[in-house]
Amino acid sequence: MHHKKKLSLAIAALFTQVGVHGTAMALEESAENQEAAIERIQVKTRKIAETIETIPLAISAVTSQQIEEKGVQSSEDVAKLINGLTFDIGAGPNDTRPSIRGLTIDRGRPNVAVLIDGIDVSSETMTLSGGGMTANMKLLDMQQVEVVKGPQSVNYGRSAFAGAINYVTKRPGFDTQTKVDVHLAQDSTHDLAVTVEGGLTDKLAAKIKLIDSSSDGQYSNPNSGDLLGGSEAQGAAFSAFYLPTDEISVYFRAEHSDEHYGQRPTFTIRSMLPENTPGNIFATGSVNTAQGAEMLPYAWDANGQAVDCSSAYDYPYWNSFNSIITRMGYPVQPDCRAMVRGTITGDASLIDLSLNPLTGEDYTGTDIKNSRASLEYLWSSDGIEFSSVTGYTKSESDIQEDFDKTDYSLYAAPNLGPAAWSQYGFQADVNTAFELEQYSQEFRLSGETGAVNWVTSALLWQENMRTAFGTQFWLRQGAHEPTVIKTLARSPFTSFIKDIKNAPLPDGQNVVTPLTRDTDHWSVAALVNWAVTDDLNLSFEGRYLDETIDYTGNADNRTYDAFMMDNSVVFDPVTQTMVPNPAYHTSNSIGNTAFLPRASIDYKVNETVFTYASVSKGFKPSGVATTDANGDVTDGVYKPEKLIAYEVGAKAYSLENNASVNLAAFYWKYSDQQTPFTLTNEMGLAVVSVINAGESQVKGIELESVWQVSHNFRLSMAYLYSDAEYTDFNLTNILAEADLAGAKVSDVDKMIAGNADADFSGQPLPLSSKHSGTITGRYSFDIGGAASFVELFGQYRSERNVERAQHTQLPAYWEWDLSAGTQYQAWLVTAYVENLFDDDKIKSAVGNVDFGFFPNGQSVPYAVVATLPQRRTAGIRVSYKF
Repeated sequence: MHHKKKLSLAIAALFTQVGVHGTAMALEESAENQEAAIERIQVKTRKIAETIETIPLAISAVTSQQIEEKGVQSSEDVAKLINGLTFDIGAGPNDTRPSIRGLTIDRGRPNVAVLIDGIDVSSETMTLSGGGMTANMKLLDMQQVEVVKGPQSVNYGRSAFAGAINYVTKRPGFDTQTKVDVHLAQDSTHDLAVTVEGGLTDKLAAKIKLIDSSSDGQYSNPNSGDLLGGSEAQGAAFSAFYLPTDEISVYFRAEHSDEHYGQRPTFTIRSMLPENTPGNIFATGSVNTAQGAEMLPYAWDANGQAVDCSSAYDYPYWNSFNSIITRMGYPVQPDCRAMVRGTITGDASLIDLSLNPLTGEDYTGTDIKNSRASLEYLWSSDGIEFSSVTGYTKSESDIQEDFDKTDYSLYAAPNLGPAAWSQYGFQADVNTAFELEQYSQEFRLSGETGAVNWVTSALLWQENMRTAFGTQFWLRQGAHEPTVIKTLARSPFTSFIKDIKNAPLPDGQNVVTPLTRDTDHWSVAALVNWAVTDDLNLSFEGRYLDETIDYTGNADNRTYDAFMMDNSVVFDPVTQTMVPNPAYHTSNSIGNTAFLPRASIDYKVNETVFTYASVSKGFKPSGVATTDANGDVTDGVYKPEKLIAYEVGAKAYSLENNASVNLAAFYWKYSDQQTPFTLTNEMGLAVVSVINAGESQVKGIELESVWQVSHNFRLSMAYLYSDAEYTDFNLTNILAEADLAGAKVSDVDKMIAGNADADFSGQPLPLSSKHSGTITGRYSFDIGGAASFVELFGQYRSERNVERAQHTQLPAYWEWDLSAGTQYQAWLVTAYVENLFDDDKIKSAVGNVDFGFFPNGQSVPYAVVATLPQRRTAGIRVSYKF
């Protein structure tokens, strides 16, 4: 009785901290009335068998039951179920951006490692931000998914900067069994999987899984009438589980998949439109006020007073011509630029994807071929365990998409003699192919000596990335090339331009820029867990890593590609001829070493209350930015990124095992985050590059709770408060210390920051929500011997800023899913409705520059590219075993 009262008080205190009252009182119900128990999920996050309730770190899991009932097949599905994990897609389908606890990225390697059976398959694209697409989750036959929060480099290797997602696959069983899974849903969605497994001998079991899936998509491109967001995938996986002795096990797995993804249903909100305001003799267009764009200042007087932008709505970007207009009798125009502001809204009517000029049809989208193989050898005897884990991944992808997501025309008046004019801008595609190979070998040795558990590890990891960067820019329709060239000839920056591409060139004629990145990583790690007493444990962990990244690339600037420039040759004034450019083939090599420690202490208050505290370090190596449309890898070097994470937490569950609660408070200090910034290049054009952004911090609290209210009804809740902001990000100071020849703070960054220094200190991190949560109510019952359930799942996310200074937001939203299922003997049937109330709020968007229209001939306006949400979707999943 004493223990029960003590537990009730402890859990009540935990719930009270987050404002959930009355729950603890319900825990006084007798165990006889609480027959259903909360399952204990075992994990080997630290290479030691532990349960989630007794491991000194924040970890969440998606169980095999959830995977089957909800059809978990992607990282997006996992992110929906795990509070605090978000999964955004940026400018392209391979621009994947998982983040944990609001620690988002703008550029570079994702902060979250992605692993399959403990093998790191994380990557980073070379021409866009974020990670790649190296695994088909439909083939994995998952046992569970573990999501670990906080730096986990010791346990999960090189990429677990702020956390990790580990997909754990099922070993083949020795009982012969065939399983057929069928999924049918609206929009011609079907998934078919056939799994056959069983014992070949009494020591060897094998499994084969075949999949076929397709979906048409929910939206269409009005310019073609074809559907968007469709997908197809076929694949096969084979695995074998061998138990030659009681001490040895061998697990082999191999898979291959062919996948196709159509263009996503996206639309662009532009801050500037080509339609001219009345009396706009410089044809600088008009401000897109209908979609929330405003003119904002980028100049301030000595007292910090911003210029008045009211006249800039009638004469946008005319300040570029102040030396001329004053002689024409116009007043001096203020230093202002256009910015998209407010909450992002939109619907299918805004889709305006251009067709491929070479085919007259929609761009084909993304094609991916993934192959993976892994081998795990495990030997254990007398408290000692040795394992060898080998992994190989090969991924080939080809991306053909509309890059600017628009299909509008510019305006020109070429027949006015000396007064002829033409607007100027580009259209662009994504035309890029990637070939990636990864090799991983890890050896682990673990054991127990008295009160000490220990683990050692040695890891070798290699990646070879080959990129064929064929993205093209060409003059936007409606512009008049001869007039544009005459206009450009008036500037010393652009007077050399004699020709402009009017359409993309076909394969074979288009110059493709080769880029390569070879990564060689080795590291050693150790963990020591000391049981000081029966209730007190100390853990010390550390990984020493050495990583070298070699780059090569041709010094083509894909933006200049529109001007038909050949950077492979230069003019020789001696011979008066064009000769090979000695600086055309470029290379670079970046080396990094680091030691990443982690220390934790945990204390068992009693049999049901567990507390812990930890401090750990995360590290992402330095490298070369290759996302600037420039194949020159001698510049764009960025510094390593570092993270120090502090966390305290408590985990409690009832003696009756009918309620549990996990609570954590954390503070993360992030140094030298990669972030994009705008600079003016040698042509006077504003272009985007990458720089390290001083310091950021993330602080917050996280709660997960489960309450078995009655034998039939379970209530699960999760909540995250995350305050993520830049604490020291002054772009003027950073550029003054950086080795960037001629770089200066752009008007765009001053305008977005709202100050002359482009100081973003105190601003929230982009795409980071302050509040998020999930709630699940599940009612279980029996019908004629069939175990059945009805479940309502809700996900909440507060508003997120699209850029760095709170101008543009994604709206807050609730989204609800309803499912019901029944299992009888060999049958499992689940019907569901996702997005039950057909919420149409925009949930994903990224800020970008708009190369489509240069209002003053050189400034690049701001734009937002948004993805339309999944509409209400009904479907059914049927599984049969025999």
